Amino acid sequence: MSAYKRLYIFTGKGGVGKTSLAMAMTKYLESQGQNVKYNSFYQQPERSLWKELDLPVLDIELNSSAETYIGRKLKSTTIASWIMKTHFFKSLFQMIPGLGHMILLGNILDELEKDPTLTIVLDSPASGHALTMFESSSNFKKIFRAGLIVKDIEKMHKFLAKPNHLKTLIVTLANELAMNEAQDLKKELDANTTGPDLKVEIIVNDSFIRYIKENKINEIDLPDFLKNRIELEKNIIGITPALPHIDQDGQTAIIKKITPYMEAIV
Repeated sequence: MSAYKRLYIFTGKGGVGKTSLAMAMTKYLESQGQNVKYNSFYQQPERSLWKELDLPVLDIELNSSAETYIGRKLKSTTIASWIMKTHFFKSLFQMIPGLGHMILLGNILDELEKDPTLTIVLDSPASGHALTMFESSSNFKKIFRAGLIVKDIEKMHKFLAKPNHLKTLIVTLANELAMNEAQDLKKELDANTTGPDLKVEIIVNDSFIRYIKENKINEIDLPDFLKNRIELEKNIIGITPALPHIDQDGQTAIIKKITPYMEAIV
């Protein structure tokens, strides 16, 4: 059995490097001969960056995903397109954002079921979105209790619970507040993704400890603010996997430089 998962979800607070790491993971898996696609999930697609990286992408977003889902249920893409244009459905997605998350995740899982060789790397825009995505399916199951939606939710849960199907990576920075928030999120995600082989792992990004080790830099030669940062990291990181600080300019260069490091967290 392959050591790779079918679905990788990158989440965490804003500004911690989720998108760069999700794209780097996609490029790493591609370099290993895997059939893999990146999905930006519920956020503005960065198509110019995708092109620069020659990134394999599953380019679906909320509206098209909901239209596909409704069309499949009604067996009519025309009716689904008309329904999605109504004020009622536009308001519904604004009032119940978890509904959109669940439908989008459902379509992503459909892609995985259609192609058993496919792996998808999902770039969740923020920790709240990832948690809502998992919580919403359970909440809607309790609300509807029976019917087509519940059957779809049960199908999603069954797929995600299979061995080697899901790994969630919480990206954080090496400071006390960020690490505490990441640990709190891990507890909540662990409680909402129960299964025999479901892994939620915290990844520290932009580590100066790892950077100075790899570049054989003597701590004595560092300025005081970096010495302080390294001491803070030593007290926080522990055994948590850490990715080094990358001294490159531009997101494309950073992603290319960090790609080989994905081997440690795959």
